[in-house]
Amino acid sequence: MSNSRFPKETSYEFSNPYGIVGNQALLCRLERDIRDGHLSHAYIIDGKEGSGKHTIARHIATALACQNRPRRGEWFEPDPDQISFDFGDVFAQETPDSQGVLPCGNCRGCHMVKEGICPDVHIIGRGGKATLGVDAVRHLRQDTRLGPTDMDTKLYIIEDAHTMTPQAQNALLLTLEEPPPYVLFLLLCDGADKLLETIRSRAPVLRTQPISAEDMTAYLRRQKISLPEDELAMIIQTADGCIGQALDMADAKSRKSLAKQRELVEEFVMACIKKRPDLALSALQSFGNKRDVVNQLLSQVTLAVRDLLMLQKSDSPVLRYYTNPQEATELASQITPKALLALYDAVDDAQINLTRNASVKLTLTQLSLQMGA
Repeated sequence: MSNSRFPKETSYEFSNPYGIVGNQALLCRLERDIRDGHLSHAYIIDGKEGSGKHTIARHIATALACQNRPRRGEWFEPDPDQISFDFGDVFAQETPDSQGVLPCGNCRGCHMVKEGICPDVHIIGRGGKATLGVDAVRHLRQDTRLGPTDMDTKLYIIEDAHTMTPQAQNALLLTLEEPPPYVLFLLLCDGADKLLETIRSRAPVLRTQPISAEDMTAYLRRQKISLPEDELAMIIQTADGCIGQALDMADAKSRKSLAKQRELVEEFVMACIKKRPDLALSALQSFGNKRDVVNQLLSQVTLAVRDLLMLQKSDSPVLRYYTNPQEATELASQITPKALLALYDAVDDAQINLTRNASVKLTLTQLSLQMGA
């Protein structure tokens, strides 16, 4: 268990109080809960990688540490009937520095969280392992017996909570059922359905929302990321509403890799349109043999196929892969909807087989043969 160390993300600043893009309804909900003293003892924050889960967790931690926030005399047990997205007027204690903003971003408590030195904010991660095991959770449970040092809350942020083993989840359940009154858990996950039902029943699930292309473009421009329009559009399309992924892809090395991946995806799609299994196999062989990379590329194929289908059924669809609507429209005119649906299903089956540890080489070979059928 590491202590109060958020991932270093220099792109995120303390404004807003620190420049969070999107997910405003979710943030308003959490800020109101904090102001009113109606926080649940645990929240599940669900969203794709790069969708802002860590930034939201940092926002919550900073708000709880903020010395300019309203004090509350006691913790309240959450009333499920009162958990809602009612954003009425919230009356908060104001100071000349905070002006009612929560967190203020200027006080000692805010800066301690920002610098990663707050003793009451703890990050629990996998440490490079495939799963989060029971030992880490047992350590967490022991630590909860000690009260907070600097804040009135002791915050535990569990990264990749969906990777917790069943044993780890059952161990955590014992604490979620009867938590100390000063403890707050934030479970960050990619797919809340991967958690045990008993875990989900004891914590509200808050889901991040995709960020619009317009907001992502504006944010990247504010970060002084200067790219040609076509490269910027490529990044935003691939990020699919996840600002963290867009930031990761904005450097030169990542852009080159992304461009190569898209080239392979488009070679495969074109081979399928032309019904050339030999060319399809050649493109798929270039995907490599790393299971996670191949799966990522196949996911891009499904987005491309989805765009082509949408172009056949709508005059102005929102595209999620192609950046040039005219070129995509021309491609869509060269293949039937039936063939596109067959391609989509074949790629989906291939991804399912990969998750079941099927041979990567054999899976891709079978996929190429299906395209010639």
